[in-house]
Amino acid sequence: MAKVTIGIVGYLNTSPLLFTFRELAEAADWEIIEAPPTTLNQALAAGEIDMGLISSHEYACRAKDYLLVPDISISATGAVGSVLLFSNRPLEEIGSGPVLLTRHSQTSVALLKMLLEDELGIKPRYFVGNWAERELFWPRPQAYLSIGDEALRLRQSPPLRRVYDLADLWLRYTGLPFVFAVMAVCRRFAEEALNEVCQVTKALYRSRQEGTLRLREIACQCSRLVSLSEEECLGYLQGLEYDLQSQKIKALETFFQRLFERGELSQQVTLEFVPC
Repeated sequence: MAKVTIGIVGYLNTSPLLFTFRELAEAADWEIIEAPPTTLNQALAAGEIDMGLISSHEYACRAKDYLLVPDISISATGAVGSVLLFSNRPLEEIGSGPVLLTRHSQTSVALLKMLLEDELGIKPRYFVGNWAERELFWPRPQAYLSIGDEALRLRQSPPLRRVYDLADLWLRYTGLPFVFAVMAVCRRFAEEALNEVCQVTKALYRSRQEGTLRLREIACQCSRLVSLSEEECLGYLQGLEYDLQSQKIKALETFFQRLFERGELSQQVTLEFVPC
């Protein structure tokens, strides 16, 4: 039996999906690698892991090398709460003013540029860094894109006057949910070890089912780790979705088509799934 190495993201937003998955993985002798999204993107591309939660943007860039696990995603229909643009100005007034971008999410950066440039017709200058590094840039950033647990913390006391939720903006402009991450498998590994991949897939489904039924318990546990109240954690988790059904597939296809039209992809993407 092939040894499976699986990459997962340790953010609060993955907690319901992975509620019992670590235990199931340990029982099955699967290796778990926990890292930020950009690190997992690189690890899967380098063959250092066999499958993992990667950004939807990364999947689009390397779709020929990967297969998608059916019906698994990190997504939201409307506000997600953890992919936020903090700004001193209304969006339409950002103009060419500098925007500081997180280095931890290709998908969120691509989505922000799509919204600002294509929907609002503005082209800011972009810097990459975190909020603590803002003093290193000149001119000073007028807006900051933050994701994950950092965004959840910052929104409690916003560092800039306005807060925009990117998934909410995407819904407003397209009428679709937004898919931030997918579970992808190296195509070669899926062909060589399909049975093991399907066992991991079943474990993910089981973990998701249990996790979504026990959101309050998860919120209680996680609130101690991210400096949010239990109710704030619960409200956040209730806004997340973990399926990849027809509307999410349409959303992915729309996002990928727009990336192609922007010249960020060399070819159009056809979604391909593991036959589990």
